[in-house]
Amino acid sequence: MKRTLLTGLVIMATISLRAETTTNQPPHRPALTSEQKAELAQRADEMWNQLSPEAKIRLLNLHKALTGMPAEERYFIHERIERFLNMSPEEREQIKKNNERWHAMSAEERERAREKFRQWRKDHPGDLPPPLAAQTNNQQSATQPQEIK
Repeated sequence: MKRTLLTGLVIMATISLRAETTTNQPPHRPALTSEQKAELAQRADEMWNQLSPEAKIRLLNLHKALTGMPAEERYFIHERIERFLNMSPEEREQIKKNNERWHAMSAEERERAREKFRQWRKDHPGDLPPPLAAQTNNQQSATQPQEIK
């Protein structure tokens, strides 16, 4: 269900981005042919028909929110979704584990983790935090956690 919802969101975001940037497309994104557009529309219709009414309402609300955003914010969100969809299964699994660990923390633990992360950012401007996958669970609670972006 979540995957279908996310896929639908990506399709809607892609269509809206392509519609707005047909004359200003980045070089790595060639324009869709009419055949590709028809195939994309058919797949979107098939996926839409499989969704529950609640999922359709949720998607319409997300689409409304996306189209109401400035173009640069919409592009930012689109890039993050694409980055997630293009991750390896191992990277996705690590993000899921980090998310589970984050939700298992108490409010105080989360605030301490945020503060450690903010301090790390101050000490290392522009650098990416070290990956949590290389650390053990015991080390993770003792060191800075990676903030969910």
